[in-house]
Amino acid sequence: MINSRGWEMGGLAAIVGCVLLTGCSSDDQQAGHSATTSHAPGTATSALSQSSSTAGTAPSAPTSNVPIGEVPGNANAATALQPWARDLVAGDVGRLVGKCWTIDPKNARDMYADKDGILAAIAQPGIDGQFAIIWKGPTETVSVKRSEVASGYACPRVAPTGSDTSLNEGDARYAVQRYLSRWIGKPVHPDDTEGKYPLVCPGSVQAANPGRLTGTTAFADNQLTSRSTGITDVEVSVPVTNSSGVTQATVFTLNIGPEGFCINDISG
Repeated sequence: MINSRGWEMGGLAAIVGCVLLTGCSSDDQQAGHSATTSHAPGTATSALSQSSSTAGTAPSAPTSNVPIGEVPGNANAATALQPWARDLVAGDVGRLVGKCWTIDPKNARDMYADKDGILAAIAQPGIDGQFAIIWKGPTETVSVKRSEVASGYACPRVAPTGSDTSLNEGDARYAVQRYLSRWIGKPVHPDDTEGKYPLVCPGSVQAANPGRLTGTTAFADNQLTSRSTGITDVEVSVPVTNSSGVTQATVFTLNIGPEGFCINDISG
């Protein structure tokens, strides 16, 4: 079933929910499949750079704390989510999306649209799962990766409660955008490094060949295309230019890891 936000990702079922929604806790077992979609050239919607704030007369974040359910065994989780929750309450979506640069901008806007549902969810006691911290409400489920908690400003993923995944192909394309942006010296954020925010799958073919894109000078960020190739696999193709001025289609194979989509291999 395709939910109303269009988070359609064929085959990303139980394992994805386990990683990014339920955290593999004993109380959260979900399964199911949704329809597959592919994207034509030029339809990628992710932005390569995002501002940390918006100009104009946008409302400032409230100074009082937002009610957030404590997470037994992980006191830092609610603390790290608090500044994000204050920005959510302030209603400055542009500021929120800009700060959450690890998430595809369009997906962030879609996920953060139901403010009331999100606030109802995070007011519940949290669960410290195997891969993520989860707050589950009547209509929305909020999950935070451990790397986000460590950052001090935790940008969560949000999905309708009962959904099997909060990931889609836009997330896979954005992972490739971020990876290539690092190579050309224009990361989406100064902190976007492999050491802090891994985009390569541990133990993968790419992990064993980290210099494969040496000499890359540019890529066509408006021509990323993607297709689902398995239960948790996505291929992303993009024209990449090297130091000799040669441009060729490069294919990235991505899988699902504890932090979301990660690059397993590169060809082309």
